[in-house]
Amino acid sequence: MRQHRLTDRARSASSSSCVVRNTWHRPSGRAAATIKAELTVDRPKLATPPETSSGSSSDGQQQLQQQASACPFLASLPSPPKVNIPWHKRFQQLFAPQQFQATVLGGSSSSVVQVDKAIGFTNFVMPSDPELVRDAFAGELDGTTLQSNIKSFVALMGEHSLVLVQEPRHKYLRGLLQPAFSGSAISGYLPAIQALVGRHLAEWEAAGEAGVQGYDGLKLLTYEFIISITLGREYSRQEVLALSEHYKQWTSGFLAWPWLDLPFTAFGRSMRARNALLDHFQQAVTAARCKLAAGQQVPGIIGSLTAAVDEEGNRLTDLEITENILLLLLAGHDTSSTTLTRLLSVLHDTPEVVQQLRQEQAAVLARHGEQLTAAAIKDMEYADAVIRESLRLDPVVAGLFRVAAKDIDMGGYMVPKDTPILLPLHHLAVNDARWAGQTGQEDPASFHPERMLTEEGRQPGAQMPFGSGPRFCLGERLAMAEMKVVLALLMRQYDFSVDNNTEWMQAVGRVPKNGLPLKLRRLAQPVAAV
Repeated sequence: MRQHRLTDRARSASSSSCVVRNTWHRPSGRAAATIKAELTVDRPKLATPPETSSGSSSDGQQQLQQQASACPFLASLPSPPKVNIPWHKRFQQLFAPQQFQATVLGGSSSSVVQVDKAIGFTNFVMPSDPELVRDAFAGELDGTTLQSNIKSFVALMGEHSLVLVQEPRHKYLRGLLQPAFSGSAISGYLPAIQALVGRHLAEWEAAGEAGVQGYDGLKLLTYEFIISITLGREYSRQEVLALSEHYKQWTSGFLAWPWLDLPFTAFGRSMRARNALLDHFQQAVTAARCKLAAGQQVPGIIGSLTAAVDEEGNRLTDLEITENILLLLLAGHDTSSTTLTRLLSVLHDTPEVVQQLRQEQAAVLARHGEQLTAAAIKDMEYADAVIRESLRLDPVVAGLFRVAAKDIDMGGYMVPKDTPILLPLHHLAVNDARWAGQTGQEDPASFHPERMLTEEGRQPGAQMPFGSGPRFCLGERLAMAEMKVVLALLMRQYDFSVDNNTEWMQAVGRVPKNGLPLKLRRLAQPVAAV
């Protein structure tokens, strides 16, 4: 059996004023020994894909060998085979990552390939083996890999964002943030989530035959959800819409180019929207700290964040809290709204799946009543399978970058220090070996939630929609709970139809070009307990 190991070694607080081993080796025919070495990693310079450079394309094989390790064993390993990608297709990396991954990996049987540097884009390696991808995620624990901090992404997210900070600070921050996403915390959020979702569904029904734009409606629902749950209070529709406009402007910067923070650029407008959001969050943090100082309870995730304290009495700084609220908005809003939009589209064409969901809700009602408690959410196994099958076919995060923190052996190939590693999450999910060769409704390209209820389906396989390793999505359980509440209330009370005659374009995930027009009609006989 092949083994996968990564070995090697690899707080300030502020208060608001109340005034306002050197190996990554899978033994193969080329390599049966493991070399141990020690290397101190002290904020190494990171390669930053995509790179805004005017340099010309260079030969990847020569480039990797010029960076070859001083370690004789690693230096003896071959470089990954090179895949030649035309320059114009490199833009798929940003605007069509699913197609780009298929282009890079589709014609190669190698477990790792490399792509050359090109004007405006850095070189990188791409593993096609899910175990190598998991190793890349896990490598941050011992300094084998690092988070890839693209300058524009750092500017938009903030250097204190959990998604960007490096170990050991990442582990420390995550530990302070974790209580806000515990099972008991999520259980406490459920009544508010159920009430909010019920209100939005009723509004959609009230639109009658005119209907609503499904994508916009779901974005508004999930935005109100995450902002209310995070900041611990109800927001008026006017407040939600105003904050949502800032959010849309901020997230537009992730695909903006050039990355120049100037008043007349899209990126500059995005940065100003970011600042407006941070100002709002700062006011909430100041108010929360004042309440805590007065001995009052602070609801919502912000209450957990402002109250969090480590064993030495240190608390999260204001900036650590506000920049991580930005992350919560991005992770808790777009992931859910994009996945739910895709689900409505797919469910419209699969009435048998809708029927199964309704039958499950009848059983849940019989066991738990109308209130969606943590136990009721746990019993929604088919809804869970439906969501996971949708994420298999269309994960919101198509790919992620990591950087080799030192020279490493990746599947028998030499990958030098500072080399970007593109992790093709979409390609791995849709080409999962668990489903290879299946036909009919079980074909890998088909939407078939039942596959997730099999013994194989209960295993992670090549599917990693929420990441893996030390950066596994902190809010995964909250996002799944939110989506299950939407499905539960929709299935219990409504019939629905959507206009599926549309193209799907890249944004944060893939979204419908026509907005997915949606009509809701109350069921003549709502689902009842059986």
